[in-house]
Amino acid sequence: MFFSKSLAINFGLSIVALFVLALSSAAAQSSINVIIPKPQKLKQGKGIFLLDRQTRYLADTPLSNDALRYLQRQLQLTSGYTLQESPSPKKHILAFHYAPQKIKKPEAYHLHIDKKKILIEARDRAGFFYGVITLMQLMDPSIWQQKAAAVQKQCWQIPACMIEDYPRFRWRGMMLDCSRNFFSKAYVKKFIDRMAQQKLNRFHWHLTDDEGWRIQIRRYPLLTKIGAKRGPGTKLPFSTYPAMRGPKNRPQSGHYCQQDIREIVAYARARAIEILPEIDLPGHAKAAVISYPRLLQDPQDRSRYRSVQRVSNNTINPGMESSYLFLENVIAEVAALFPFGSIHLGGDEIPRGAWQKSPAVRKLMQQKGLKTTKAVQNYFFGRMDKILARHHRQMIAWQEVLEGRPKLRKDNIFMAWKSPKAGIKAIKNRRNIIMAPVAFLYFDQQYIRNKKEPGHTWSTPVSLQKAYSYRPAPHSPYLRGVEACLWSETLLNEQIADYLAWPRSFALAELAWTEPAHRNWDDFKKRVYGKGVQRLKAQQIHYRRPR
Repeated sequence: MFFSKSLAINFGLSIVALFVLALSSAAAQSSINVIIPKPQKLKQGKGIFLLDRQTRYLADTPLSNDALRYLQRQLQLTSGYTLQESPSPKKHILAFHYAPQKIKKPEAYHLHIDKKKILIEARDRAGFFYGVITLMQLMDPSIWQQKAAAVQKQCWQIPACMIEDYPRFRWRGMMLDCSRNFFSKAYVKKFIDRMAQQKLNRFHWHLTDDEGWRIQIRRYPLLTKIGAKRGPGTKLPFSTYPAMRGPKNRPQSGHYCQQDIREIVAYARARAIEILPEIDLPGHAKAAVISYPRLLQDPQDRSRYRSVQRVSNNTINPGMESSYLFLENVIAEVAALFPFGSIHLGGDEIPRGAWQKSPAVRKLMQQKGLKTTKAVQNYFFGRMDKILARHHRQMIAWQEVLEGRPKLRKDNIFMAWKSPKAGIKAIKNRRNIIMAPVAFLYFDQQYIRNKKEPGHTWSTPVSLQKAYSYRPAPHSPYLRGVEACLWSETLLNEQIADYLAWPRSFALAELAWTEPAHRNWDDFKKRVYGKGVQRLKAQQIHYRRPR
């Protein structure tokens, strides 16, 4: 009798255990459609892989080192352990395999997960890194916590699947303006890390503008001593339009020393991100002009003008040789700090009236046979292109630089921000273009038109759905990619910056990575407001909730 009762109890417990296991397996199976951006090919497998402290890793290439370190850091924070290396292939292993013959595209990866093994194959550092990012998105969202967990998770259930993935565009960019409002080194790192989690790979760092010069140039220390400070008691007033929000009764300041920049560059590269520095020229240069007026402005110039932001006399004079000597020295230091092969020179919104009463510019026009100020602008960027070439750097600039048809190197790249049509026109003229249209990808704009919403109102609102709806056609070798811009006039703190960036950056990531045939708004929305926002919560990111 006892035996029968015991047998019945054990049988019942076994049924319960099997039921729980089935539910667990079903839950794991159902969690596969959680990846942002959506992979090109994704196939459900059977069962789950249990990652725990007994799991070992094996790598046959140092190209996987950054990816492994990234995973190990998060495991240490959330579980209190890291994976140990296996001297030989075994069961229950995470393997990294260099496969250039199998995987042909840059940044591509294959991820195969079954009950016994996780295999990540790639041909380059970025591919291995993105394989790990996808693997982590398949794990519980708590893996993304940025502080040591109070209750550590010892075992991670990962659903079996097979993924073949690659990016649609090589340029998947996000711009952060650190001139109008300065952001700390720590926040810049956070911003870069969040980009990496969505496979964005170009951090466009807007470092100079009218409101502040934020990069240390050792040859010109006044750029940060004077040009990085604004407000009462400084030489640099607050911008008045669009309205600067927040306190104006005390000075604001901030810049990045060269060691800060080297540290951030290394941090980004370990996450498969290159940094594009922007030195905005010749307009948007008030901070530089007030720091070195004798070098950058004609003392006899009687021109009086304001930019569209109503900043007065903010333009470097292209008729003075001292301007080019100054800029060559600046470019030399910038090129030494940023190993990426391009430097952004701005070129947008040169104010009407600039240089019109400058004797130095008038003399230049006579000497070079230049008929208009547009021709002067072309001359300026031609000179700057030669400076960049001497420092083995490519020029990237806003679309306005193209409007006068300057003679520049063919491999230079231009960002079309005013409208998609402007970019398409330039592509037809065989110019390399990155699409960053304000109506879809300016994340400084409000999500919806509402006084309670943070963000700008000078353009159209950009909702999550509107950002996702953008289709950067046509297919062309001259279409290099897409980028979203986060200008900072209204970004008074990190919370506002996060709110305006997330979840819209999910949309940017998917339209930049995923082929159009695999994109679907309803499916995307479920992934964003499911596991996507859970990952943001785990990192305490102040994102905009659906409403």
